[in-house]
Amino acid sequence: MELFGIGGTELVAIFIIMLVVAGPKRMIQWAYVLGQYTAKARAIWAEVMANVQKEIDAAGMDVKLPKTMPTRASLNKPMTNVWANITAPVKDAMDDVRTEVTQAQTELRETANIIHDDEKVAS
Repeated sequence: MELFGIGGTELVAIFIIMLVVAGPKRMIQWAYVLGQYTAKARAIWAEVMANVQKEIDAAGMDVKLPKTMPTRASLNKPMTNVWANITAPVKDAMDDVRTEVTQAQTELRETANIIHDDEKVAS
């Protein structure tokens, strides 16, 4: 069982240390305050992700952002799907640029060859 990326034994050790340091009354208060801040952080995360998703959709990109906060376990998973969706438009643009540069180089070489051939004929 993992809670926020913390295993069961780690969680028990944290609770024992909190109980010794804070005592049972303050530990309950601390847990309550921690819960409030966690709820606020989740609300802020959801709002930010909704706004960023709205901007991404308006830009015409096909990227879906996570609606929940990332955990250590979710961050350790391979993110190839997410990165592929984000980098695909950039790769497409770079491929288009490479194609145009290659065409321009070919046209430049052909023009240089024509000029060189004309100079040979003229001399």
